Formats: sequence, structure tokens, C-alpha cells
Amino acid sequence: MRSLSRKVQLGQLHVLKGIFVKTFRIMSRYVGTWIMIMTLPYMVSGLFVGIGYAVGGQNAQKNFYQNTGVSDPLLYSVLGGSIMLAAIIVLEEIGAVIREEQLIGTFELIYLTPNNTMLIWFYHIMPIATLMITVFSIDVTPILVWKGSMLSPLEWVIVAGVIFISMLPLVGIGLIIAALTVRFKEIWAVINVINSVITLLSGYYYPLEIFPSIVQAIAFVIPTSRGVQILKDIIAKRCIPTNMFEHITILLLLSVFYLCLGFITYRRWEYVAKRTGELSKY
Repeated sequence: MRSLSRKVQLGQLHVLKGIFVKTFRIMSRYVGTWIMIMTLPYMVSGLFVGIGYAVGGQNAQKNFYQNTGVSDPLLYSVLGGSIMLAAIIVLEEIGAVIREEQLIGTFELIYLTPNNTMLIWFYHIMPIATLMITVFSIDVTPILVWKGSMLSPLEWVIVAGVIFISMLPLVGIGLIIAALTVRFKEIWAVINVINSVITLLSGYYYPLEIFPSIVQAIAFVIPTSRGVQILKDIIAKRCIPTNMFEHITILLLLSVFYLCLGFITYRRWEYVAKRTGELSKY
């Protein structure tokens, strides 16, 4: 029994390794896209900072500090923009992978393998999350070097862990999007709506305190809002929150909730698609 269990574990590791290799090979073809992804937070942040100084003049940085508690608006904006791109890409990835498999005619072949399809779609997020943590580090590091306030190795580990945990609930939402992909084939409009809501309520470029209390309550269940808050405290304010354990616990609970919701939704649509023959209808 132990031997069989070990073989299953090794088999899953081989599947995960194969998905990592495939994903990195595909991503390596789009060097220009990744350069754009890494520079986009600076372009958007530069626009916001420029508008701030144009409107606020000499008091712009003082006003920004009073409203956010952060003295560097560029770091604050680049940090938020990097997480925003990570969330958008993670949300789109599962649906995009399934749609690509459908278009090239290999989607049904996955169901002929002995592997769990849910795990296969989940594994696709692992290399994407790794890439986005790398992109985040590349974006934030130049500003920290320029300010002479690099993070310690422990702080980098905490930051990477917070980003990864913040992405887990998005995988559950991504599985719901994947279910819609199996059912309706083209669901980019739905993805754009979901991304817009998450972007609005995550506080990437502004503190959520500016919203009414009802909106803040809704933002409470958006996983990225807590992740962004923790990262801004650690990186921009250079302090580890005293309620760090509470934030991490809530993020883990949200992960369980969204992953279960995504799992149930995908399984339901998958079952219906198999019975109606829509699984292979593109």
C-alpha cells in the first residue's frame, strides 16, 4: 500500500514538473509581453504620481502621506500595480488554458489520462504564481535599492508567502471561470467584469478607507485586499503588522471557501457537459 501511495505521489510530481516545463517554455516565447508586464506598473504609477504633483504641487507628497501613511507614492503605486497584474493573470490563466486546449483539440485527451483533471488545472497556477512573485520582486527591488532600504531575507520570504496565499483564493474563482469556459466556451466578458470588481475593491492604488463602510465590508471578502494591505505595511511602511496572524488566518479561510466553491462549481458543470456531450463542443 505504501509503495502504491509513493508511486502516486511521484506520478503527481512528474505531472507538476511537466506543467512547469511546458508553461515556462510557452512563456519564454513572449519575452516582449513579460517586459511589458514588468514595466506597466511603472508606467501607470508614473501617470498617477505625475497627476498628483500636477494637482497638489509642493504639498503633493505631504498630502499623500497623510492619506496613506506612506511617504513614497511611487513605491506605493508600483507595489499595488504589480499585485493587480498578478491577480488578473492568475484569474485568467485557468480559463485561458482550458480554452487553448479546446481550440487545439487536446482538451478531451486530458480526460483519457489517469490524472485528476482538477489537479491538472490547479497545477497550472503554480508556475504562474512563481512567475508573478518573481515579477513583483523585480518591480519593487529597484525602488528599494534607490531608497537604500532593502528587505531582509526573512521579509522577502514573508512577502513571497503572502503573495502566494493571496493568490490561492483566486484559483477558486479561476475554477468557476473554468467551469464557465467548459459551458459557454467564450467567457472573456465575465472575466473582465470579475477582474474589474476585484481591482476596484482591492485598494491597489488607494486606501480602502476612502470608501463607505458597506463597500469596505464587501472588500473584506476580496482576498487581494488583505494581501495588498499586508504587503504595503511590510514594504512601504517597513513594519510587520501586529495582527499579521489574523490576516493570514482570514486569507487561509477565504482560500478554503473559494477553492471549495470553485471545485463544486467546476465538477457540476463538468458532469453536465459530459452527459450532454458539450465537453467536446467548441
